[in-house]
Amino acid sequence: MKIFVCSAVLLLCLHWSLIAIAENTIVSVTDFGARPDTKANAVPAIRAAVEHCRKLDSATLVFPKGRYDFFSVVDKNISDGFSLHGVKNLTVDGNGSEFVFHGIMGVASLGDCENITFRNFSVDWDKPLIVQGEIVGTTDRSVDIKFDTKNYPFDIEDDKLVFPGEGWRGVPKRDLLYDPKTKELVYRTRDCAMGWGLYDGKTEKTADDTVRIHFPLKDKPATGTLIGIWLDITNSRYGFNVQSSKNITIRNVDMYHALGLGIIAQRTDTLTLDAFNCKANDAKGRVFSVGADAIHLNNLKGLVKIEHCECSGMGDDFVNLHGKNMMIATRIDDRTVEVSRKPQEAPMYSFKPGDEIWFLDNTTMQRADTAAIEKIEPVKEAEKIVTYRISFAKNIPAWIKERSVMENKTFNAELEVRNCVIGKRHRARGILVTTPLRTVIEKNYFRSSGAAVLIEGDTNYWFESGACGDVLIRDNVFEDCFSSGYAGDWGHAVITIHPSHQPQSETDEPFHRNIRIENNTFKSFDYPILFARSVRDLKFVGNTLTKTTTYAPFAKNRETFVFDGCRNVLIENNRYGDGVPGLNVKTHHMNPATDIQVKDKEILFSP
Repeated sequence: MKIFVCSAVLLLCLHWSLIAIAENTIVSVTDFGARPDTKANAVPAIRAAVEHCRKLDSATLVFPKGRYDFFSVVDKNISDGFSLHGVKNLTVDGNGSEFVFHGIMGVASLGDCENITFRNFSVDWDKPLIVQGEIVGTTDRSVDIKFDTKNYPFDIEDDKLVFPGEGWRGVPKRDLLYDPKTKELVYRTRDCAMGWGLYDGKTEKTADDTVRIHFPLKDKPATGTLIGIWLDITNSRYGFNVQSSKNITIRNVDMYHALGLGIIAQRTDTLTLDAFNCKANDAKGRVFSVGADAIHLNNLKGLVKIEHCECSGMGDDFVNLHGKNMMIATRIDDRTVEVSRKPQEAPMYSFKPGDEIWFLDNTTMQRADTAAIEKIEPVKEAEKIVTYRISFAKNIPAWIKERSVMENKTFNAELEVRNCVIGKRHRARGILVTTPLRTVIEKNYFRSSGAAVLIEGDTNYWFESGACGDVLIRDNVFEDCFSSGYAGDWGHAVITIHPSHQPQSETDEPFHRNIRIENNTFKSFDYPILFARSVRDLKFVGNTLTKTTTYAPFAKNRETFVFDGCRNVLIENNRYGDGVPGLNVKTHHMNPATDIQVKDKEILFSP
């Protein structure tokens, strides 16, 4: 009888497995007209194949290995290579193919999708919307830049540089400087190191491939320095644009270029990025990759898992995960408010009916009462939206008024970032995170130009919400981070915790909570290792600090640790190598006797 029962169970399992396999239909893009290695436009075939897959229970859209070209210049209605809206249970498998894009377009847009996977391909542009050159000469009042005109052709119009591309023309907006040997950002440089307004200077051609720009230089780069030039149209499209979707995965994708963010995801539940590499195409000698952040995530929920990712050449940070604050402009009645209409606060994507929100007092930044949104109505003047009116399902407390803050409680995600490489070959910071849920950052290698980890939360500029409540930064290596920018620009230290809440006394309740920095290795040339403002329960335990001589120290802050308005801080069991600068701690708006314990004998308090 036992043998019969086991056999029956095995047969049943095999039956359901065969059904599952049968339900996942393999579809080849070539059956719909795509032809690899021909440079023909693959977009029409892809759209037809996707529409076919939409009708199936589950499908894998396969690309036989080769090069596939995507053109927006052939059809001006094409804005994305893959347009998936309302699609479920689809895997796009490139089998190691090259996806080459032309013109102003995105890689893929997803809206109201579920169980979607992209895997096994690379992304690049034949004519990227970032331009690369080489500094071949400088004076106090001019710079000579040489271009590979095959890849970066240029014109001069009205004594100014113009770069033509495939269906577009762009003018320089800002630039970054790179070391020609390491391809890293040049030490102590940031945006427009030679001076803002450089490209307004009179420009002349001195050779077929070289221009001279007349401008009083703020800084003179060494001859041979590489320059990446972002154009006024660089950020005109995202790479992957994911909206209101669930269970999205990108795996084994090398994104050598995208016009703006590598991926943006909003109001999405559960995202996995595994070997999603936004990186410069070294085979083409490039220093740049995507136009802005590699990964920008706004109002997600569920688990966000980022693993085995390598980044370089981006125009901004590696990861930015946050919610969204919105400031109340007017209280209409006990159930209705109007909000301000600033681009950073725009609620059309951050807040929807049915969302539960927290109310915060703008002065203390503490979460208090909650309410569910019942309705959102645009308020128009002369057919232009000037603000939004938000109604709640219940009466809201009397203390909520003008300048009170709303934060979306429904959309908050857990974050795990593991085994990633964040180098100095991109602008700004490494990981930015603000979420009240569990965050784990471990076993990564950081060599960032600015702060490696930045934890903010503000109601005064970007309105990025999410007071952290559970952050673990463990078993990472931080090497020669924070070598560019200056305090307040790309951070204040290797790890920077800097919400907009400004403590005013020793009794102010902090904004963030429960941040542990454990068992990491810090290899640093400079003083600032940790700057923390407004944190309750902060631990710096079991870490190793060693001194490097890669660069000269330049930070104005000469303390290893700075704490402002923090409570229950612990520093213990850390190891300090010979010559580590500083070995000191400075506090503001704190009682050193009760708010901080420093158990490492090497660390002294600064006056």
